[in-house]
Formats: sequence, C-alpha cells, structure tokens
Amino acid sequence: MIKKITLFILLINLNVFAVEKASLGLNINPNDLEVEGRSTLAFTNDNPTFRDFYINGNLINSDETLFGLGFFVENSPTNYQNISFAIGLRTIYSNYGNDNFIAIPIMVGAKARMFLGDLPKSHLGFKFAYAPSPLSFQDASSYTEYRIEVDMSVIDNVNLYLGYRSINTNYKKTDLSYNSSAYLGFKFVID
Repeated sequence: MIKKITLFILLINLNVFAVEKASLGLNINPNDLEVEGRSTLAFTNDNPTFRDFYINGNLINSDETLFGLGFFVENSPTNYQNISFAIGLRTIYSNYGNDNFIAIPIMVGAKARMFLGDLPKSHLGFKFAYAPSPLSFQDASSYTEYRIEVDMSVIDNVNLYLGYRSINTNYKKTDLSYNSSAYLGFKFVID
C-alpha cells in the first residue's frame, strides 16, 4: 500500500519539469518520514488561467501511514508580492487498528518572504487544516493539523526547510495525536 501511494505522489509530480511552479520534498525526524509534492495546474507559461491553482499530496510513514491529496489556490494581495495566502480542500486517509480514517479538511495557509541581510531567499509559512464531523467519514470523528515552517534557498532550485507539525486524527472510538514533531528536509523547487 505504501509503495502504491508513494508512486501515486511521484506520478502527480511527473509534470514538475513542464510546469511553472512545482516542488517535491522529503523531510525526516527520528520517528517518521514524509514525502510531499505540489504542482500548479498551469502546465505551461502560456496558460495564466490556472497559474495560482495547485494540486498537492503527501505521505507520512509513521506507526500508521497517513496519505493526503488536495487542491488549493495560492495568491498574493495586490502590491504585496512578498506575502501569499492559500485556501483549499484536502482528502486525508489513515487507519488505526481496524478503523479507517477518511476526512476532507478545509485548509488555510500563509507564507511571507523574509529578508535576512545577505542570507539567501527565505520564507516563513503557516498552514492550518480542520475537518469537523460533517467532513469526517467512516470511523473518523474530526481532523486537525497545523504546521509552521521556515525554508531557505541554498542553491538554485533546492530549498532546505525546518518545521513543526501537529496532526490529530480523532476517531469515533478514541482521540489520537497522530504526530507532533519537528522535522528537517529539502525540496526541489521550480518557481
């Protein structure tokens, strides 16, 4: 199952080299591994209509595997190109014992460019996702996730990033803190 999901995330990002904005990342900590990717739906620079629309996916391999696939819009306010906001939907799948967890959280996020003197291009980002019980299915009761992340462009098209995530998968039978941890990773980025 994990191999199929990882292959699916990689297939989503096969078009990474044909699009204007995309990333494929890997982050780790002592307990788990996450593979994540995102890609714009504008497959060429000649198609500005979908330039701010993205598809993204992630897989966290911990005690129980969590798979997410989503769609969101990210854009900057007029005259503030160093700040961007995002809103979208995700589908989350996990399991615990014999219980299957499926939720469709609403996701909001923000990212700001940091100016740190002579240091390379850097960003500070925040993401929050929540699915109340009407958006939680099968054995799920609710879903909550938040992330805080800082990244730095170390060489062209490669960013190092450090972050913290807290994910709660609340089942009908039990509330489960799926993951609360810091992580370190790198992303291949096309802007």
